[in-house]
Amino acid sequence: MKKPFNPFVINTYQGKAYFCDRENDLKMLISHIENDRNVVLYAWRRMGKSALIHRLFEELEESKNFETLYIDLLATQNMQEAIQTISTAIYEKYGKTETGINARIQKLLASIGAVISFNPLSGSPELTLGIAQTKQPELSLKALGEFLQSRKKRIILAIDEFQQISDYEGTKAEALFRAWVQQIPEVRFIFSGSHRTLMEAMFTEKKRPFYQSSQLESLQPIPLEAYSKFIVEHFQKAKKNIKPESISKIYTWSRGQTYTIQLVCNHLFANYQTVNYTNVETVFNQILVQQQSVYANFQKMLTRTQWNVFKAIAKEEPLQNPLSKDFLSKYSLGAASTVSTALKALEKLELVIKENGNYLVHEVQLARWMARL
Repeated sequence: MKKPFNPFVINTYQGKAYFCDRENDLKMLISHIENDRNVVLYAWRRMGKSALIHRLFEELEESKNFETLYIDLLATQNMQEAIQTISTAIYEKYGKTETGINARIQKLLASIGAVISFNPLSGSPELTLGIAQTKQPELSLKALGEFLQSRKKRIILAIDEFQQISDYEGTKAEALFRAWVQQIPEVRFIFSGSHRTLMEAMFTEKKRPFYQSSQLESLQPIPLEAYSKFIVEHFQKAKKNIKPESISKIYTWSRGQTYTIQLVCNHLFANYQTVNYTNVETVFNQILVQQQSVYANFQKMLTRTQWNVFKAIAKEEPLQNPLSKDFLSKYSLGAASTVSTALKALEKLELVIKENGNYLVHEVQLARWMARL
């Protein structure tokens, strides 16, 4: 990997040197993998799940005992797109040779009705699936699984945003995936997701196919002490300075969310030699102003009552009792029953979450912007 210009990476995993802590989480995941347990890794959005998976994969690949494969289902809407995404990942990992496409991969893709074409703009190969595949997705999954299981090394397959399959229409996607996992017992799975409610339901409800099939691990914020050490070290390496009080302010404002901490530090590192409170406030404001046009659209997406409740929670968070008389009166929200209905809608959309008995706006930066309205 090329060394990043800014050590506070915000887009992709750039190696362990730019990855903060998570040592206990890493040890826990390695223990699950080495002891043949499948894992459910879930947390609120932008807490660093995907980066942790790539950090784990780097460790496992270095051991020479495993091969790793990362699948992201976020953009998929049905089983065909899911299988196409899995097939593409397998092709990218195993299909290319110095002389062309691996013959075994060609045979595999042909068996599931996949066709390789080339993007006319980029020239890069793309996979598409034929109509026949849609009718029998279980056969395509079986063929893909048999290939993975035939590898000499143990395969670790991470499926990110796994909760997406619960929204597929017209198929029993959860049952199909559960059957697939059972068909390839030598492959270890990491099911990752950022919709905590859906992920918990998929693996804890008795009537669901994945009930008690994997170890549930909830990813928590990196402790302030560990993050402070990480931030100070990178500033000092560049002969820059940042005080512990400023880091504490960043951590609190970001609610411990990995992405937002990284984003704030990225801006501070880029623009200041010595960081003070005023600089931190300036960056907070710059970030919110940059997102203003996006955040303003939320009001158009919600009913008036939903928006008013949403905004009030942002101003008050962490909020313990959204139906209390004091809260309803302070923000002129009307009847408790009306607010309760709006709150349920906001929770269903995961715009509002409940953490440790408190109600919060899910997206930290959005919460900070709304609190200023």
